[in-house]
Amino acid sequence: MKNLDQLRIFHAAAQSRSFTRAAQAVHLTQPGISKHIRQIEEEIGLPLFDRLGKKVALTQAGEVLFQASQEIMASIATAELRIEELKGMHGGKLVLGASFALGNYVLPGFLAEFRKLYPLVELTLEISLSEKIAARILANELDVGLVSYRSPDQRLSVTKFMTDELIVIVPPGHPWAKKSRVKPQDLMGETFIVPAKGAATRGVIEERLKNLGIVLTNVLDFGNIDGVKRAVEVGLGVAIQSKSMMQREIEAGILVGVRLTGMDAMLDSFYICRKDKHLSTATKAFLTLLQNGSQSVVHEDHPHSSASVQR
Repeated sequence: MKNLDQLRIFHAAAQSRSFTRAAQAVHLTQPGISKHIRQIEEEIGLPLFDRLGKKVALTQAGEVLFQASQEIMASIATAELRIEELKGMHGGKLVLGASFALGNYVLPGFLAEFRKLYPLVELTLEISLSEKIAARILANELDVGLVSYRSPDQRLSVTKFMTDELIVIVPPGHPWAKKSRVKPQDLMGETFIVPAKGAATRGVIEERLKNLGIVLTNVLDFGNIDGVKRAVEVGLGVAIQSKSMMQREIEAGILVGVRLTGMDAMLDSFYICRKDKHLSTATKAFLTLLQNGSQSVVHEDHPHSSASVQR
């Protein structure tokens, strides 16, 4: 290839598997993208893409070049971050990813505080499933990810930053609303409301129940936490969720939280980064804020507080 721009163009096309999206990413026309790809293919002497109608797929030669371009682009991004770091916190950007629960309920407070401290840093947040966040970190598309499970991938640095409590949530009129505690075995007689498959908290709960020999069969999938809350509120069933995610509804008397006994009811949350990735000043500042501000969100309940989980 004659220059780095051509490599960027190829990388954009290979990553998106679309000349149209690549054109948008690098601010060229689609014919311009096609022209550059043809020039690279002529220089290499092998096709890099199979043209499948409006879609494109990488050939073996394309896969080889794509892997190399991933490493080169990551090195360039690291160099740019280090240069940006010389400017202090008077610019730069921070690209975060978070699971739905953490992104919607935990992260906003930290982002508000971070923006107060560092208003010139550009913040970007992607909310998705935990496993997708981990994949995006490995692809060097995110700086930090907040997830609710400990990734086993050895390329990732995994650090616990928060511990929450799993509780059973029921509507105020439910027989359990006046109970002090509920056993996991009691769930077998109830309709159990869950978020979508792939949600990290759901996976943790199902695994812990399975370890106790409990497999729930009467299960309703309501997509996300807000759907779960609403389904429980109207009496469709019961659910297990993080206490901090339910606090507002418990305080308002819309839902009642009941403690779990007979199983591990603690849920850890983690931030993940690539081990080989240089952390910018902005990233380090955010992680410091995260660690200092949320070692634990499990608090002692006041016995007369409407926000208390039933004891």
